[in-house]
Amino acid sequence: MSVRPAQLEDVPQLTALAAQLGYPTTEDALRARLEALMPEDDHAVFVAVNAENHVTGWISLFVYRPLMRDPLVMVAGLVVNEACRGQGIGQLLMERAETWARERDCEGVYLKSSVKRVQAHAFYEHLGYRNTKTQFCFFKAVSAEAELPE
Repeated sequence: MSVRPAQLEDVPQLTALAAQLGYPTTEDALRARLEALMPEDDHAVFVAVNAENHVTGWISLFVYRPLMRDPLVMVAGLVVNEACRGQGIGQLLMERAETWARERDCEGVYLKSSVKRVQAHAFYEHLGYRNTKTQFCFFKAVSAEAELPE
């Protein structure tokens, strides 16, 4: 198993995995988002691939620069193919996130996880992450096409 930056050729597999994560989308929409992120230095999408170069998971990251603290790397999304879970792929992707954070002089890696993703919480705690607070997330659509995030 290895980790590399996502490529446009990965879009069909990324799209299928996004649906497994609970965020169905079209290949065209995901391709457009990936194309927009690829040239950005403060964003990254990495994929875990097996020996046949089949994508088994992905992680989407960005540098979060709040005014009140030093920069953090935010995990925007992490998913491992349901058929491949428990094989260390998620850990490999999270290790890549931590490396990417150090490469950008960020003080840590930050993520949010829905209260209903109990198995994910155990996974993150196993990797040394700790729940630092409980909060509400608010959203207001500013375009007609906006969908309420989960």
